[in-house]
Amino acid sequence: MTAPPRLTHQSTSIKMAALVPGMAILALGGFVGLEILFGGSGSAPPPPPLTAYGPTSSVVAVFAGSDPLLAPPVDIQKKVLVPAACTTHRSLPTGGDAASPSVAIRYTCSQTAGWLQAFVDDAIPHDGWKIMSTGSTTHDGGGYAVIAQQAGSDGYYWELGVVVGTTTFTPTPSGVPVQSTELTIRIFQSTAQ
Repeated sequence: MTAPPRLTHQSTSIKMAALVPGMAILALGGFVGLEILFGGSGSAPPPPPLTAYGPTSSVVAVFAGSDPLLAPPVDIQKKVLVPAACTTHRSLPTGGDAASPSVAIRYTCSQTAGWLQAFVDDAIPHDGWKIMSTGSTTHDGGGYAVIAQQAGSDGYYWELGVVVGTTTFTPTPSGVPVQSTELTIRIFQSTAQ
């Protein structure tokens, strides 16, 4: 029997071994360069404040003493703006079910219905709400209504219903009537997406 041929050792070229990682680094650098040149712009900056309407406040203070299970998440509360000149008239719980939280807040405002309608039309989309419908309504005393929807940090969609009532004028002893308009805001957890 003849013995198998003896194995010989062949050296590997370092140049050939370096070629593979070198090409990978070159390809990665090319992709990074393309991302820098043509990539996305990153996150959008927050919208500027609604300065045309004067100071505003959110509904966070209304929910401060509420059961957190029956209140919308804070990120939704912060996105419901009301002119600072409006005062809370009353808060009406419309559902005590933790599976479907809902509350209505009534405000008395010194502005006219037209001014409040313009504010609502600007403020709702300004804070990221998707408007679903607008128009006249008979709910909450009647007036102009907006229904909008937005996703909350809790994983649920929330709906916002706003009704701007008609402006009323109350006589005063001085003869100058005082105007007031009722603004109703309803926030509830949406069942549809």
